[in-house]
Amino acid sequence: MAQPGYAGNVLLQGNRLNPGTSLTQGPYSLRMQTDCNLVLYKNGNRPLWASNTNQKGTGCYLIMQTDGNAALYTSARKALWATGTNGRNDGAHHLILQADGNLVMYNGGGAAIWASGTDGRMAPQSLDGRKLLHGVLASFPHN
Repeated sequence: MAQPGYAGNVLLQGNRLNPGTSLTQGPYSLRMQTDCNLVLYKNGNRPLWASNTNQKGTGCYLIMQTDGNAALYTSARKALWATGTNGRNDGAHHLILQADGNLVMYNGGGAAIWASGTDGRMAPQSLDGRKLLHGVLASFPHN
């Protein structure tokens, strides 16, 4: 089982963000809330992005899986949300909360393969939940 493995603003492959913990970078924080919602905040109270998984389980955590996917699971191992990047594991993936407020997944070669699209403002939405952001195909929750 994966152990908590994050330092400041980075979640490493094979590790997880447990309920009540967060990644932080300047005024930004990515919180794995105890209500099972994963939320990116600016200045502690302005939500920029969310997984929209609140109240859908208990004991939820975000894991940076070894298959290249970041996924949010309940304590019963039910998947509630994912980046959709599984199968793109060409090295040690990691999620980083950048100084501009964008949450980005990089592959082992250093290429961005997923992004929240927040870079300091509200995340854009599209009808099918996907949008091209800075050359990266990003997925957004559309429950």
